[in-house]
Amino acid sequence: MPCLYGQKELIVSISDTGIGIAPEDFGAVFEQFKQVGGDTLTDKPKGTGLGLPICKEIVEHHGGRIWLESEQGNGSTFSFAIPINTENTIKRPVHLDELVSQLKEQVAHSKLNIINHEAEILIVDDDESIRSLLNQELGDAGYKIREATNGKEALQMVKSKRPDLIILDIMMPEMNGFDVAAVLKNDPETMDIPIIVLSVVQDKSRGFRIGVDRYLTKPIDTGILFNEIGSLLEQGKSRKKVMIMDDDAGIVKILKEVLIAKGYEVSESTENELVENAKANLPDIIMINSVLSGKQDIVQNLRFEKGLEKVLFVVYQ
Repeated sequence: MPCLYGQKELIVSISDTGIGIAPEDFGAVFEQFKQVGGDTLTDKPKGTGLGLPICKEIVEHHGGRIWLESEQGNGSTFSFAIPINTENTIKRPVHLDELVSQLKEQVAHSKLNIINHEAEILIVDDDESIRSLLNQELGDAGYKIREATNGKEALQMVKSKRPDLIILDIMMPEMNGFDVAAVLKNDPETMDIPIIVLSVVQDKSRGFRIGVDRYLTKPIDTGILFNEIGSLLEQGKSRKKVMIMDDDAGIVKILKEVLIAKGYEVSESTENELVENAKANLPDIIMINSVLSGKQDIVQNLRFEKGLEKVLFVVYQ
């Protein structure tokens, strides 16, 4: 998987030695619920056909592009490019005092965010009557409301102006709510926006696996909805689980204080028990002292553990 660094973008390519894809099918591989080729024994395609469309949404959400090169009988190469802003590149590992300072600043900003202006809620639903009802109820309660009629429009609106909370339907044309949530929760810039799913679809487990904060079903119970909105806005951030691995009890204490104040659920682990504790707690973020991370390739080992493939690692010194 070669990575080519240029002045303006990072390009990643992944190649296989399979049967290849015909040129007329290039566009279809990036369409939802579309697959090309098939099983060589049964001639039946496998999977849902959502993997590449989701990849495309994530890449384009970051201002990138994705493409395919293939020749039948000679395999395929999928590539994507992400813009690089070299001026804002953060060096790793970060220094502890800098990390704590940034966290405290974010805590103060998130509290002022709710105090100094009305919270803004983005309603994402293709049903006009639902949007109208929520707009009226929440608008009367003093919230600022924006509306999106589908998933793609919602992602564009979030990118242009970050809302304080999102109310998200699942069954929508072009891009369903699960895919929208997956894109937002896999982006460090939007992963902490609280998301409330409001849908007739009964699939809470899938929603929580993606990272949504609340999963409510229609018809709307406005009392419960208002309670959940108030709770999440008071919390300020989508509650994420953080695990700290550091032998210094004083550093752990400092990090726990600022992270809990920021709305995170915090646990700690020793180096020897990290894999076991991470598998048991499934944290969203693991913070590791760079001295400990140098003893073994901890990050690499954890990446192969089921359920930890998307963990964000923060290494500090």
